[in-house]
Amino acid sequence: MKISTIGTGVIVERFLNSVSRIDGVNVYAVYSRSEDKALNLANAHGVKRTYTDIHSMFSDDAYDTVYVASPNSLHYDYVKLALEHGKHVICEKPFTSTLKELEELIALSRKKNLFLFEAITGIHLPHFKAVAENLENIGSVKVVQATYSQYSSRYDKLKNGEITNVFNLEFSGGALADLNIYNLHFVMKLFGAPNGISYTANKHENGVDTSGVCVLDYDNFFATCVGSKDTSSENFILIQGEKGFIHVKGAANTMDVVEIHTDSEVETVDLVQNENNMVAEVETFAKIMDEADHEESLRLLNHSLTVMKYFEAARKSAGIFYPADEK
Repeated sequence: MKISTIGTGVIVERFLNSVSRIDGVNVYAVYSRSEDKALNLANAHGVKRTYTDIHSMFSDDAYDTVYVASPNSLHYDYVKLALEHGKHVICEKPFTSTLKELEELIALSRKKNLFLFEAITGIHLPHFKAVAENLENIGSVKVVQATYSQYSSRYDKLKNGEITNVFNLEFSGGALADLNIYNLHFVMKLFGAPNGISYTANKHENGVDTSGVCVLDYDNFFATCVGSKDTSSENFILIQGEKGFIHVKGAANTMDVVEIHTDSEVETVDLVQNENNMVAEVETFAKIMDEADHEESLRLLNHSLTVMKYFEAARKSAGIFYPADEK
């Protein structure tokens, strides 16, 4: 896999760091509209080529995969361009702004026989697999709680009148899209699609959600997913069953330690995951591409479709609308 990247934020830095740890995966070029930002990023990570013209980058046949980490509202346009130019794509979460956009991109990827992945770290971590394997040990699930709260310095800017991308509906921002999306992926990867979903949000005067709670309704239990950028908290996941509970320490995108509590016993699972939580997902994508495993790729895409369907329903239930909804 030879990759060119779009974006220059912290998440791209982390992605480049993860790629450097994986054999057979290399970065060919980085793209930014700002030449200085592109050069600084490339120099920091030993990348030899930079682009400031997106069409020139996509027309280059020397690489095969694009990593998209632009503002959320631009995901659809960049992914579509990449696919139209015959590139495989890894796209940051949330995949797109709307379900319709994602359905179109998946149809295009299948038409062109290209791989398309959502970069959602948590579901690829070894500790997620440990949770899934131990679910049966806690009996019938009755309550699920997932909290990811991380006070954002950009929230201070918002309060001072400066609206950054993550707190701007024009860029498909908000706490649901930025943090709570990890909780939704975790819950739906374990339990599938819920019967319904609702979202209650704290909203800034510009309409963006700065924090909020999703409630997912399953046949025999409810799951609550908390995502906050205007407060900080201990991040955790609790899955409570009739015979015990699973305690995940850390947010749904890192899952630092897993504890399985049954009767009076506690089993601690600490698999010493890579400190860069993106390594596991990139390894997964590389393996799928190396093995031409389109069935596994489609399973991941179907999961992303499920999450996008309920992500969109949740934000609309809270009266949160993006410009993309009008397309």
